[in-house]
Amino acid sequence: MSNTFFYKGKENIFEKSKAQNIESDADSVKKKMQEEFLKVLDNKNVSFLLGSGCSSCEIEQPEVGKVQIGIPVMAPLAENFYDSDTFKEDKKWLKNELQINVESENFKTNVETFLSTLHSISFYYSKSTKNENSKKTEQRINEIIQNTRNFLLGKILNEENIINNADEPLLNIYKQFYRKLLSRNSTLPRLNIFSTNYDLYSERAMDLLGIHYANGFTGGISKFFNPTIFNYALAEKMDLSQSKWSVIDNFFYLYKIHGSVNWIEAEGENKLFKVKEIQEPKFDNLKDKEIMIYPTPLKYNASFGSPYSDLFREFQRKLMINNNILVTIGYSFNDEHINNLIFQAFTIPSFRLIVIGEPTGSNKIGVLQKLDDSRIWIIGETFPQDNEHYVPLHFFKRFVEEILPDLTAEDLDKKLENTIKKLFNTEQAK
Repeated sequence: MSNTFFYKGKENIFEKSKAQNIESDADSVKKKMQEEFLKVLDNKNVSFLLGSGCSSCEIEQPEVGKVQIGIPVMAPLAENFYDSDTFKEDKKWLKNELQINVESENFKTNVETFLSTLHSISFYYSKSTKNENSKKTEQRINEIIQNTRNFLLGKILNEENIINNADEPLLNIYKQFYRKLLSRNSTLPRLNIFSTNYDLYSERAMDLLGIHYANGFTGGISKFFNPTIFNYALAEKMDLSQSKWSVIDNFFYLYKIHGSVNWIEAEGENKLFKVKEIQEPKFDNLKDKEIMIYPTPLKYNASFGSPYSDLFREFQRKLMINNNILVTIGYSFNDEHINNLIFQAFTIPSFRLIVIGEPTGSNKIGVLQKLDDSRIWIIGETFPQDNEHYVPLHFFKRFVEEILPDLTAEDLDKKLENTIKKLFNTEQAK
């Protein structure tokens, strides 16, 4: 396990153990990680940030090789779109007419940046002098925006894999993730799950497990966005004769800070927020709708209009709570809006950041490691250069299965036994 790391600042605690001749085989390393995460989950304020890497899942198929059953991460997603036959003519037109080269560093790995740029240019033409050429240019840009969003819509809905149950391994990982988190001490505040993903794997997993969650929408048949729901808790009445309530255990707060594939722009009577949640999203039903996925059109006040501004505000509010721990998984730290809020949280001495990922000389996680701040933990495994099929420890699947502790009945019994012993020893010492 020499390629496994657990950095606290710049110090790898596994290298330290090795130097002190402390046992560090594969099982003891994983046990140490689980023990540390058990302490993390016992913290009062814990939040998770799930990035695009969590919904990407490749499996090996005979005579085919690796097959993506989930949602590709941003870089291959962008490459797939830019190289598609349907984009060939638009690609040439953008380069010749607007000097936008999608193969440049700004765009080649990020469709969101590409869309944001197109929205800005479209806004410019909508406000400029209306002549025939500018009208045609604006129309062409808006068509490209719509085609790009429909491409993303198709990929994120992942309908073919869902219909064929081909994505079941990925769905099971999400189910295991949420099932394990349910074992957290019920007296502690409910966990906050933030996600940059547009897909519905978190919702599907929790629905199948019978887990309740607040995602910012209220209503019955028609659900509209209302961020005040994040201030509510779900409770059950303990005494029918008195007003005694107990917050239920199986409940999470889910914040999709980049929007969701099943959120659309819609009007609702007496609704302050014009964002509606679709319960059964299908491509044919959504392809002509205004899907609320980041970046939003400029008529929503750039990227900071509702619902994004409300969700980012909730993210910031949770991060600024004392003794808060943020765990990031599948997040590459390439979103400056999110990074700025995380860096602001470091002004609070009690804040801790746990990054499940690999630091390198070319990525943002490597930059975090160079800060040499003991409040920053980086956990994972060096990707072996000689084995492209290897799944590192910091990938979502292995993190959930091997690092995230599973508080089974036996584990709970041990914790209870240890608590009783501590109480007994405390009483004896008096």
